[in-house]
Amino acid sequence: MKVNTLKPIAHCFGVIKAIELAKKVIKENSNRKVYVFGLLVHNEEVTKELNDLGIITIDISNIDPMGRLKEFNKDDIVIFTAHGHPYIYEQILNKNNVTYYDATCIKVKECFNIIKQSKEIIYIGKRNHPEAIAALTMNNNVHFYDINDKFDYSKVINNNPVVINQTTLSFLELEDIHKDIKKHIPNAVINDEICNATLLRQKGIQELDDDVDCIIIVGSKKSSNTMKLYEVALKTHKDKKILFIENIDELVNNKEVKYFKNVVISSGTSTPISTINKIYEYLKGLD
Repeated sequence: MKVNTLKPIAHCFGVIKAIELAKKVIKENSNRKVYVFGLLVHNEEVTKELNDLGIITIDISNIDPMGRLKEFNKDDIVIFTAHGHPYIYEQILNKNNVTYYDATCIKVKECFNIIKQSKEIIYIGKRNHPEAIAALTMNNNVHFYDINDKFDYSKVINNNPVVINQTTLSFLELEDIHKDIKKHIPNAVINDEICNATLLRQKGIQELDDDVDCIIIVGSKKSSNTMKLYEVALKTHKDKKILFIENIDELVNNKEVKYFKNVVISSGTSTPISTINKIYEYLKGLD
C-alpha cells in the first residue's frame, strides 16, 4: 500500500497559537481556575489534552453565554476561543474584574475588522458556528447569508455592500454563492476570506492524481473546515473511496481499508499531528 500525507496537514498557525496560549496561561497560573469559554478549537483530542493540564472547558453551545460569564469572579481566568467572540463578552468580564485572554485567530480578526469598517455587509457563514455568531455582532448593518438557506436580497439597502465570509467554508460552495450575489447585486464588493491553511488543503484534495483510490479526512465532526474538506473530496472525487474519521480507532474498525493500493491522508486544521502519525503508521503496517 502506498500512503502519503497531503501537505499542509495537522494544526495550522492559528490553532498552534491558541493552544500555546492556553498552555502558557495554565503554567503561569497553576493556583487559579483557568477556563476556556467554548471549545478552544474543534477537536476532542485537543480538548482532552487541555483538560488533562487542568484547564476547564465550558461548552457554551447549550447555555446562556452571557449569563455564565457573569458567574466568573476576579480569581478566575477565562480564555476565549480561536473562533472569535462578541466583544460584549469582554465587557462583562471587565465589569467584574475577571482576567481573560483572547485566542482568536489572526485571520478571523482581520475578517472582523473588515466588517467593523464597512457600511453594509453580507456575511456568508454557517448558522450557529461560533465564528459566525461573533461576526454578526461586529456591525449593526450585517445581513447573514446562511449557506444552508436562501438569502432575502430585499434586506440589502445599498447597491455595493461588502461581501465577506466565515474563514472555514469550502471554496466550491463560496464560488456558487458569490455568483448568486453578483446576479442580484452586480456592484457587490466581494471579499474571499477563506483562510489560506483551509484553502490549500481543499485545493490539494481537488488536484489529487487519478491513481489515488482512497482519501482519508481526519478530524472532528464538529470542525467546519474539516467537514468542508470532506465535502470537497466527495464532490471532486466521486469515483474514489472517501473516509472521514476522527481517530485511529475508527480506522482499525474499517475492514476494507487494507484492500486499497494508494491512500492519501488529509486533515482539518485542528487535528493533532500525533493523530495523523498514528494513522499513517497503521496504514504502512498493512503492507
